[in-house]
Amino acid sequence: MLFKTQNRQIIVMIVLGLLTSAIFPFSASAGLVSWGGDTAGVEKTKTPTIDGDLYDDDPYLRGWAEPDATVTFQRSDGTYRVGTAKWDGEYMIYHDYDRWPWILKGGEQLALWAQAPGKTVSDTVYIPVLPSVQTSKPTVTGNVYINGGWLSGTTEPGKLVYIRLKNNSGDVVGSASTETGFYTMQVKPSYPITAREKLQLVAEAMGAGIRESDPVTVTVLPLKGKTAAPTVAGGVYERSLRGLTEPGSVVTIQRASGLESQVTSSREDGTFSVDLNIDSYKLGEKLKLTAVTYGKTVSDPVYAIVQPSPKSSVPTVSGNVYSNGPWISGSTEPNTRVFVRLKKADGTHILGDWTTNGSYSIKSLRTVPMEKLYVTAMADGKKESDPVPVTTIPTVGKTDAPAIIGHVDAVNGILTGKAEPESEITINRPNYQLHSQPSQTDGSFSIDLHWYQLRVGEQLTVTAETVGKGISDEVTFTVQPAP
Repeated sequence: MLFKTQNRQIIVMIVLGLLTSAIFPFSASAGLVSWGGDTAGVEKTKTPTIDGDLYDDDPYLRGWAEPDATVTFQRSDGTYRVGTAKWDGEYMIYHDYDRWPWILKGGEQLALWAQAPGKTVSDTVYIPVLPSVQTSKPTVTGNVYINGGWLSGTTEPGKLVYIRLKNNSGDVVGSASTETGFYTMQVKPSYPITAREKLQLVAEAMGAGIRESDPVTVTVLPLKGKTAAPTVAGGVYERSLRGLTEPGSVVTIQRASGLESQVTSSREDGTFSVDLNIDSYKLGEKLKLTAVTYGKTVSDPVYAIVQPSPKSSVPTVSGNVYSNGPWISGSTEPNTRVFVRLKKADGTHILGDWTTNGSYSIKSLRTVPMEKLYVTAMADGKKESDPVPVTTIPTVGKTDAPAIIGHVDAVNGILTGKAEPESEITINRPNYQLHSQPSQTDGSFSIDLHWYQLRVGEQLTVTAETVGKGISDEVTFTVQPAP
């Protein structure tokens, strides 16, 4: 009897437990369960949002929620991903895990909700997954050998497209980008590739909801033949080396010590050159040159003896060097790059510039009156020319004072006027220089001073200085209120 009574009590307790579960259920949000309880008076978490649309190829979900909120999004099969919003409310939840990646499908819906600390769960938002659009398959021409190669082709025009060449392991062995629809890719493998390996060329246009194209197969070809040995008929000098080899070859120059000295590439016509800004090779030194091109093995070596570099031609000089700035011009070797410079007797560099058209013009900086200076030229691959002496001439007279046209207001701050052609216009505050710039060839100038926070009523001065003349008298102007 006692056993039967206890049995009936157990059955009653089970029934009461089921009734209790029906009356006081656990609270749940889209499938994830949390304990219920008295939530009366507890604030609900604000509904999270997403940033833009979600496509089936997106690796993460990004959006905004309350700071420090736990954000959850869940698929219809019950699997879910969880993240935490940062201090500013931004969250980013990756679902494309390496071990258990989600493969989203266009048309499915994901449930999204959040719960901030001390608050109840937000309302659930349902996010549709949009189907992505596949980039068109690119075309490809050219060859890839085990030592590299060139590929070119077409892809979608009018948008930024990245083209990638991958090996069997998924490593990128070549890449290019284009916005015109045409691409050229140099393949210089950073990962080994083998003969007859099948590489995959894909294109991917940039933009939301656009995914990678289907691959185009590129088969790696074996090397065939040997690269032609380079020639150095152009001469090997202390500062330069010129020669000829197969177009697109990489030429390596090694010193007698066996150390690699220089690597360069030949041009479309097969010519190559090395120009050094300082003496590098030693007179009489023996250099070893080899060349290699895509699809072929390394050439036989060629040996050359370093000869003395020829001197650059002496430049012509016209014009004068005044103490308030040299203003000289002249001619030098044409059809090559030449550095023309002005220096002191002890070799100290004053100023210089490059020219490629055989003429030059130098103007800038101050020098000492009656000081003897020198002009030299140095063409690529050659030594510096013999110097041309020039003597600094003292300034004579005074530059005409500039004329101010109109007025300068504190808001627009535009100073316009007229001065001697190509003179240096300088604007000063009482204790320091404010701005300086040259006038035009007709003497006109227009200077924007609004950056300097001009003050209504303050007085500024302006002077002009022309090369060969002293500084003009000061002209004072007062900053006016804006009209």
